[in-house]
Amino acid sequence: MQIQNFYHTAKTALAANHRAKAQANRRSLAFMAALVLGAFAFMPEMALAAPWDGVANSVLTIFTGGLTRTIAIIAVIACGIAALAGRLSWDWAIKIIVGIMLIFGSAAIVNFFIAAAS
Repeated sequence: MQIQNFYHTAKTALAANHRAKAQANRRSLAFMAALVLGAFAFMPEMALAAPWDGVANSVLTIFTGGLTRTIAIIAVIACGIAALAGRLSWDWAIKIIVGIMLIFGSAAIVNFFIAAAS
């Protein structure tokens, strides 16, 4: 009888914990969305003070700029260190390398498809 009561109590507690986590996730998501929208309201590019091409070029600069390049270099260095230590997961390394190729090669990839279409 005590085992059934313990099982029922544990099951109820787990369900309540799951509901609380889901509610917290929804609140966090709503807060982050409000934060992003608030940040956009204070950015002149997003307030249509500049043409959309300027915004797109700013985003492109963010994704292919110096900080992103530095992060990519550090990720490749981390792959090398993991390989030296014998702890490299090839799945992890391939995902990093392909991601770097797609981020920094995106302009060349798009230009290739545009040239092929015309």
